[in-house]
This record gives sequence, structure tokens and C-alpha cells, in this order.
Amino acid sequence: MFQQPLTLIKGIGEKKAQKLKKIGLVTYQDVLYDYPFRYVDRRKIRHVSEINHDEVGVIEAKIIRKRTKFLQNTKKEMLILDVTNGYYTGEIIFFSASYIIGHFQENNAFFFHGKIEKNGPSFKMIQPEYAPIKERSFLSIVPVYNATLGIHQSELVSLHKQVLSYCLANLEETLPESLIKMADLSTLSFALKEIHFPSSKASYKAAKNRLVYEELFFLQLRLILLKRNYHKPVLKPYVIDHQIKSYEARLPFELTESQKKVMLDIFEDMKSGYSMNRLIQGDVGSGKTVIAFLTLLAAVSNKMQGTLIAPTTLLAEQHYENFKALYPDITSCLLTSNISAAEKRKLKVSIKNGDIMVVIGTHAVLQDDVIFQRLGVVVTDEQHRFGIRQRLQALQKSERPHALIMSATPIPRTLSLIIYGDMDVSLIEQMPQGRKPIKTHFINKSKKEEMFTFVQGKLNEGRQGYIVCPLIEASETLDLNSATEIYEEMRNRFDSFKVGLIHGRMKASDKEQLMHEFKSGTIDLLVSTTVIEVGIHVANATVMVIMNTERFGLSQLHQLRGRVGRGDEQSYCFLVSEKLSATAKLRIETLVNSGDGFFVAEKDLEIRGPGEVFGLRQHGIPELKLANLAQHKEVVADVQRHIRTILDEYNMNNKDYVELINRQSVNLEKWFTL
Repeated sequence: MFQQPLTLIKGIGEKKAQKLKKIGLVTYQDVLYDYPFRYVDRRKIRHVSEINHDEVGVIEAKIIRKRTKFLQNTKKEMLILDVTNGYYTGEIIFFSASYIIGHFQENNAFFFHGKIEKNGPSFKMIQPEYAPIKERSFLSIVPVYNATLGIHQSELVSLHKQVLSYCLANLEETLPESLIKMADLSTLSFALKEIHFPSSKASYKAAKNRLVYEELFFLQLRLILLKRNYHKPVLKPYVIDHQIKSYEARLPFELTESQKKVMLDIFEDMKSGYSMNRLIQGDVGSGKTVIAFLTLLAAVSNKMQGTLIAPTTLLAEQHYENFKALYPDITSCLLTSNISAAEKRKLKVSIKNGDIMVVIGTHAVLQDDVIFQRLGVVVTDEQHRFGIRQRLQALQKSERPHALIMSATPIPRTLSLIIYGDMDVSLIEQMPQGRKPIKTHFINKSKKEEMFTFVQGKLNEGRQGYIVCPLIEASETLDLNSATEIYEEMRNRFDSFKVGLIHGRMKASDKEQLMHEFKSGTIDLLVSTTVIEVGIHVANATVMVIMNTERFGLSQLHQLRGRVGRGDEQSYCFLVSEKLSATAKLRIETLVNSGDGFFVAEKDLEIRGPGEVFGLRQHGIPELKLANLAQHKEVVADVQRHIRTILDEYNMNNKDYVELINRQSVNLEKWFTL
């Protein structure tokens, strides 16, 4: 029944159905879950004297006279009702007299709802909603829906009422009764009725709570079911012995206490006899790569292969070069799309034969013809750049390999519970010794010359810098700095230095060449778009200038800032903006006052919401209609706790939960944009 088309409803023909389709309404179910985006409270009748000028309210007024006026511009008649409300007299004005003039009779009283314009003892209302006073149902909380051209709000309200009356009697509960009691939720039929047509604030709150919980419950349950088979036993627990200590001893520095703690977490996972499924979160430059190397080497020392997958060729190359420099005796290779077909064939044979123990690469590692003989661990770098399907592809290259996932994008705890459902999480909370906090400054128009003089000074000292712009080329509609314009300006301003330009429209090979030149020091100043957000480690780059800061999100600005401050020298980030909204001011204040990526991420989640910040769709996560991850942190935690209980009950063959989980396990891909 719920999948029946809306054309079965009287008054909805093919034309109207096509208009409804534009706002996502095709079936009864679509209408049930098409929630109002706001409500109008028409329950209280007020006297005109109680309503302020330009305030919206409901009045009861008696019609003294009705008259029409011809509008020359539109060639239509305007209807004017002269009305009285006690001491006050007023005019109620409608611009389409021919349609409604017959609705009103002199000496009859009506409810009117709209904005009141007051002028002494007289008032005016233009195009208000109305109803005869015998229609007491007018005095209610009224939903307002997303509409489309050719469909009026009154038609949408009527449609939702009809569908609810058809469906509620036949509505099946989506949650087991025991879970409804455990979470103290209302029934689904109550929730859907009250979310559309709330009878009170309390009933609306209960309805919303039920529907928010349900959204988050099914989202997290499906994610956990998608990933739960990672934790199957491996054939043999790993041995972590003196050999690993010898690999650690080769590092040219001592691990921080935070890094040591994370390594202990990883080694405990590998010794447990169960597949590791761990997320490592650490701010830009906190030393995650070393953790990755030691994890790969733990697999090697147990005669297993390991792979490290990075989102860009440049990052993969950097990881490979660093690994080879530290561990030249370990057979390793670089596998990216840049490698010739003949070389790839040779490498794939060696990987399959088990001659190569460590494979470092990009998405090229995920191709079906890359076969490992005995893959023991998969490390994914910059995890926010990969979706669920890509993560699964890597893990399906072996029978339950250990999975280590690294993210330099600090993710608020609430969001990591969603995206990384059942993973264990370790945090690297210390920066390596010698790293200085990046000094961050806001620059307006009056300070730009002073800033560029400072940049010149740093270039004179032999340092390098970045200038980031929001656009590649100048726009006729947007007054923003473009990379091409700034590049020309910087070439003239810093004519004794080599200035480079890099952006997303360039060929991959050209981008890589430029980044290599920057890394080697051939280029002094790199003008860029956000393509450098996930870049390479250039310790000599100490200055970052971000133009039109208001165009970037907080987490993105923090990632860009992290391109500097990679060495022992003091680094600087300048946030340049001339047009600051309240939100942009909040972003800049946050960055100037804090270098803590987790604090920045929490603020970004509050300001922009999870979908904008972290691109939830790329993780395969469907849109949340009512739930808000910034506002509903407690509900997320409750859902997590309840799911753990449900999975325990499922394992004990509790009939209710066996049915629930089996139903959700079927065709999981249809729930996710994988």
C-alpha cells in the first residue's frame, strides 16, 4: 500500500503528479516521510490591540463592507474587505477578487491570520489566511511543506492529511516493542501523525524524538551490519617481539608518548587473534605515517604482506620514498596509475608471488588484478577521501586482514560514531618535539601590504610559502580572488623568486611536476586552489596566505593551514578577508584562537552541519531528514548503546531482533550510495 502512486488519490492527475515528483513525492510513503520544515501556530485568537505593528497573528473580525478596485498594471480586480475588531477598524486586501469574492458576506465574522500593519486605530492585512468562525479547525498548528511551482501549501496540507488517513490504520511498526520501551519512544503512528499535525508542543517533541531516533538507529545499524564481519578471527595471532623494537630503533627520533600508546593499541589488536579494525585520528603533522610504517612492519615480521593506500599519487610517492629511506632491506614497491603498463605487470606478479612484502600506492592497489599472496594488514591514509565501497574493496583482498584507518581530518566524536560505527578509535594528541604552534592572523584590506612585506622577508630568508585562492579564474558574478590573477600579481610583486601555479584543471602529471619542484625548492611561492589540502610534507614552507577566507569551511581552513608548520621553524598563516558575515567571523576567531583540530572540527559541525563538513554521501550515508548530528549527540550515544544490546540479543536468538537484523541485512547496498 505504501508504495502506491499518488495518482490513486482523487484530484491528482498526471500533470499534478509530475509537479509533486519535482519535490520527491511519488508514493504514499514519500508523503508520510515528507516532514514540514516549519509550523504556523494559529491556536490563539488575539485582539488587534495585543498585536504589534508588522507582527503576525490571528484575529476575529466582522465584515462591514466588501468592495473591489481595478488594478491597471495587472488588469485584475483587488478585493477590499472593510472589517471591525472592537475599537479598531481595518482593511483586509486580496489581489485576486474574482476567485474569492463569493466567500465573504457582509455582517459575517471570519478568522484572519497574517501580518498586521497598524496606523493608530486602523489596521491593514494583505493576503491573510482565513476561515469562517464556525470552522474551529482553523485554530490549530499548521504545517508548512517544501513546495514547487503550481502546488499551493493548502494542496500539500490536504495531500498529507489524506495520505495519513489512508495509511495510519495499516501502519506496521518498524522497531520491536521491546526497543520502543528500552528507548522510551512513542509509536510510529503517533509520531507520523503528530510530526505533520501536532496537537501540542509536547506531542510534537515526542514525535520528533521518535523519528530522530529511528533515523539514527537504522543508519548506524546498517553501517555496523555492513562492517561487522571484519571482526572474524584471523588464523593466527601475531607475535610482537624484538624485531619490531629493532624497526622502531631505526627511526631518527623517539616516538611521542601519544604515538607509543597508539602503537600499544595496535599491537594488542594484532596479538588478539581477531582482525583489527582501528581508526587513528591525529591532527596534521602529528606523526601518523610512522604509526602506519610500524604497523606494516608488524605484518612483515609475521611473514605477512602489508599495503598502505593514499588518496593522491604525490602522497603515495612521499610515503614510499620515506619508507625506502628508513627500511631499504624490506622488499617494497610503489603502485600508482603513473607507472607504465609493463612495470605494473611485473609488480603484480611479484605481489602475487609474495616477493614484495609492502605495497604503497593509490586507488591502483584496489584493482581486481592486484592479488596478494598473504595480505595481513591494510592501512588507509586520509580516510575521509575514501567511501565505504573502497574501504571494503581493500579488505576483500585477503581473508580478514587487519585494518588500520588514518585520518588527519579530526572528526567530532558524534560523527565518528556514525561514519566509523564499530571501529576502535585511537587518538594521537601530541605533536612531535620541536614543532611550534602555527601563528594565525586575520588580515583585512588595510594590512595586506604589511602582510606581503612579511612574506617577502620570509622568502628572502630562503623559506617557501603558499597562497590559496577559492577560484581558478576570475568570475563575472563573484568578487573573489582567482588563482590565475593572484599568480600574475605575485610574479610581478616577487619577480626575483620563482612563483608557481597549481589548480584542479591541470593534468595530473603537470600538478605532480609542480609539487615536486616545490618540494625540491625550485619553486619559492606556490599559488594554488584547495588541491594542496592533502599535499606533501615540505618542511621549508613556513607561510600560508588564504585569500577570501569566508569562502572556506573551518575544517578545510585548518587542513590548509596544516600545509605549513611541518618543520622546526616558526610558521605563519594569514586569513585574508574583506567581507565578513557573522559566521565567517566565528570561523576566523576559532582559527586565530585555536590550533586544536578536534576543537575546530566540533565548531565546524556546529556551524555548517555534518553533510557540508564531511560530505556524508561520499561515505555512503543517506541524508538525515530530522536528525542533526551536532544537536542530537545524546541520541547517537543512546542508539549506539541500544545496538550493542540488540546484537547481544540477536546472538542469543532473540526472535524480535533476529527478524529485525535479518531484514536490515538484506540488500544493504540499496540503503547506501556505495
